[in-house]
Amino acid sequence: MGVPASDAQNVSMAATMLGSAMAGILGRVVCHPMDMAKANLQVHGMYRNAWHVLTDTLKAEGIRGLYKGFGVIVLGSAPATCLYMTSYEESKKWLNSFPMMKNSTFLSSFTAGIVAEAFSCVFWVPIDVIKERMQVQRVNQANAYKNVWHAFQTISRTEGLRGMYKGYGATMWSFGPYSALFFVSYEQNKALAEKFHKSKDVPFPSLLLCSVSASAAASFFTNPLDLVKLRLQVERFQIAQNNTTAQYNNTLQGLRRIIANEGVLALWKGAGARIAFQAPLTGITIALYEKCKTMCARIV
Repeated sequence: MGVPASDAQNVSMAATMLGSAMAGILGRVVCHPMDMAKANLQVHGMYRNAWHVLTDTLKAEGIRGLYKGFGVIVLGSAPATCLYMTSYEESKKWLNSFPMMKNSTFLSSFTAGIVAEAFSCVFWVPIDVIKERMQVQRVNQANAYKNVWHAFQTISRTEGLRGMYKGYGATMWSFGPYSALFFVSYEQNKALAEKFHKSKDVPFPSLLLCSVSASAAASFFTNPLDLVKLRLQVERFQIAQNNTTAQYNNTLQGLRRIIANEGVLALWKGAGARIAFQAPLTGITIALYEKCKTMCARIV
């Protein structure tokens, strides 16, 4: 999620698929610890900031603790990112076949981003459910998941398909707008960079700046939706463990509940950690995607 595309018309679908799969895995390797910090900040009230989460986890669990839930990311990032990018590229090509869309980068990028998110969520939602539950479980917690396979088996057995897709609607509410805002901003930034460099071949540092700044803005504005999504996905596990009742039924009810109980500013809990995770992830992934896509285009 949140990986932009460039001019896709001259690149084959196979090159897009291979390049995005490679970039998806490599980007996550670098940024996973900050994602873990974001998840814990949004769920547990004991942490002051992302640095507190990272140092506390490192002290209690070592390096391995920083990569809780990473197994499912390794397994899922390649197909999920591949489906995301391919959906984006192909839907944008199709949209640009209509005069109204072709003349509006805003409309085509915005719409294609939402379409790509809808398709890729088939992979991303189960991945997020497993990853985030593993990230927020405590050391020596009763009935804790031992590994990714154990988590998958347990959720499937006790909660069924509904449990695996808990928060699908909230994910679309969160990352649909994120992708739309990101793509619009990134395409504008990239157009300015091309004009500045007087070339379609934008240097690596400039591409990085374009995508990081676009991702930071999109991450900030959609943080309230991401916060509710995470709580929805984690809550079902907590209910099964503690026999508590559900507090979050859907995105809108969740937003109202947080505002009523914690105040408006609580909607931006973990925003710093989200930006610190999402912006570098997107920046690194777009740069790698562009390079991998170009390399793959020469092969396939």
